[in-house]
Amino acid sequence: MAYIAPKDFSQDAGLIAEVMRVMGGDLDLAWMKDHPHPVAARPRQPRRGLTLDDINQDPNYGPQVIPEIVRHNFSMAPRGAVLPEGLPSLGYRVNRKSDVWADTATVLFEESKSRRWAPARNVPWQALDAVTHSPDEAQAIHQICTGLISISLVAADVPSRWVWLMNQEFHEIKYWMCAQMFDASRLAEAFRKRALYGKGSLGKDSRELGEFLKMVIDSETYPLASASLNLLLFSFVQALGRHYEYLSSNAADTYLGTRLVQDASRFVAYGVDHIRSFVGARPAELEVVNEHLDLVENGLIGYFGSRELLEPLIVLSGGFEPVADFYRKAVGEYFERCAAAGLGAREKRSPLPSFLKLLES
Repeated sequence: MAYIAPKDFSQDAGLIAEVMRVMGGDLDLAWMKDHPHPVAARPRQPRRGLTLDDINQDPNYGPQVIPEIVRHNFSMAPRGAVLPEGLPSLGYRVNRKSDVWADTATVLFEESKSRRWAPARNVPWQALDAVTHSPDEAQAIHQICTGLISISLVAADVPSRWVWLMNQEFHEIKYWMCAQMFDASRLAEAFRKRALYGKGSLGKDSRELGEFLKMVIDSETYPLASASLNLLLFSFVQALGRHYEYLSSNAADTYLGTRLVQDASRFVAYGVDHIRSFVGARPAELEVVNEHLDLVENGLIGYFGSRELLEPLIVLSGGFEPVADFYRKAVGEYFERCAAAGLGAREKRSPLPSFLKLLES
């Protein structure tokens, strides 16, 4: 059922009387007199324009005024606005700053906009017309693209699950999460078009990938969802983008690989900064994050071992050993990011090293 306001405004005699007084020239202008702190925001680098960091310089409007636990505002009012009594609560459930905050979110949001690209026009699709892939190689590319479509759509779903639950005081994080949704939907669009270009087709869905993505999207808290999506999943996606670009034999696939790396890098950067800030502010949560990643990494192993990923990578890479090298490098980079995020030496407890050892036998 939709929310029902506490009064029927169309039948509110007091409201109607106020309207008539105002229309008759009786202006109170209290909203003008109760003006909050004025600032003179200007672009510090005019070439970049007016950024979020520029308007956050004033301490009355910047994120430094946000308390660790927001108790004063549960409405849609923007941070820094005057809050009259009686504002309705929007029922925000995520009201703790350390649950969401990363100082880099503002920069990543601005970068997402400045580096946006349009798959319909920017990908040189005509380059695919001269490609001489074998039928097996073409099907392998379609299969890789099919998995990337699923991953990208879940990468849009995860922020959408949490953004509306976050307090309006964290608007920089909400902006960033909306940018993530745009980035992810663009990647899904691009790789769907790659799979279907010419005489293309989609590949086979992977049960193991579905299990892994379900672990990511079902994370019980936002910090755990961020660790799963941004730190773990997109470390792999970034590595896959580099591998895709390396294997490319044409301008279209090269462009897609570079853009996949570029967009995935922002997810990873936020994940590292967010989790580092989270466990730094609340050390007791460190083990909770590590235990969650123990489980979700097991899902990644399932996807690594699935025929729907492993076999097309072998076909495109020219054998098993290049794929094993790709897995080892991707996992090594992920562990480095975990350490940078304050999670310690995850390789000592993760199930991933044992899986990598199997590839050596």
